[in-house]
Amino acid sequence: MKSWDLTTLGSTMLSLTTDPGVPLLSSEGVRLDIAGAESNCAIALARLGRRVAWHSKVARTPLGERVVSGIRAHGVDVSSVVWSERGRNEQMWVEAGRGENRTVVSYDRSGSAVETFKIPEVDLDGLKDSRFFHATGITPALSEDCRNTVLDAVQLARKAGVRVSFDINYRAKLWGPLRAREVLSTIISGIDVLFVGEDDLGTVWERRGDPEHELRSLQEEFGIANVVMTRGSSGASGLFGDQLDAHEAFRGEVVSPIGAGDAFAAGVLHSLMQDEELLALKRGCAMAALARESRSDYVVGGEQALEARMGEEGHTGLSR
Repeated sequence: MKSWDLTTLGSTMLSLTTDPGVPLLSSEGVRLDIAGAESNCAIALARLGRRVAWHSKVARTPLGERVVSGIRAHGVDVSSVVWSERGRNEQMWVEAGRGENRTVVSYDRSGSAVETFKIPEVDLDGLKDSRFFHATGITPALSEDCRNTVLDAVQLARKAGVRVSFDINYRAKLWGPLRAREVLSTIISGIDVLFVGEDDLGTVWERRGDPEHELRSLQEEFGIANVVMTRGSSGASGLFGDQLDAHEAFRGEVVSPIGAGDAFAAGVLHSLMQDEELLALKRGCAMAALARESRSDYVVGGEQALEARMGEEGHTGLSR
């Protein structure tokens, strides 16, 4: 049996968030937490009972210790983290919206330790001793070293028989769509699971057709076994082998929209790990709802919260 259900690598930031509806300009305090697409997914899966490891390069500072200890506290193995005496740790400043008001995110990333994360620093033995390897399009956008590390890790994982999942997670504040398409098209070729947002598909690949058509086109063009498209309030569509599926988004109050896609990916991967493709989108949409209902960017409720949320589909009001 493999040691890990999933390994992942990437950057995790300190997240500093205002009270809902309060702009940074007039805020008298912020909420300190951690945020990173890969670690958000890892935490959600660990809370669901999965054996998960997170690899990264972190500056050895009190802030770096806060990031790593925050991930470790949720059951994710961080023993392979590379501690750097140089560089700094990234920060994410969030002006939290209230109701329909927009949430605004500003990044402070330049000069971070993770920008120099190279493949020889990755625990490749741990990566190969895993059922799944998961990465996102955020990390390769950070630097040339990060691009090469993600590409090499994906190729080494595939060669070792590890199933590879990848979430496009396009960030316009990190790179342009043409460069993103060039890099990501190389990385995703031949992987097992691709997650892509409907908007990201339109921005990066300029594809805005019918979901089924786009899913089948991606599957054929890049040789990907399973392709999943998130569609915001419309839910998600997925092509699992030859089986097409769709599920509506779960209704509920949005406390914070950040992290919903990472939680969705965790729900889908959790299902694929137990060969339950027919439940993958439902679990993913339920996990996304749990993320939107939380101030943190990650979901910590575990299997009990997931099953309860799935059972509440279509219901609102008080649960006792």
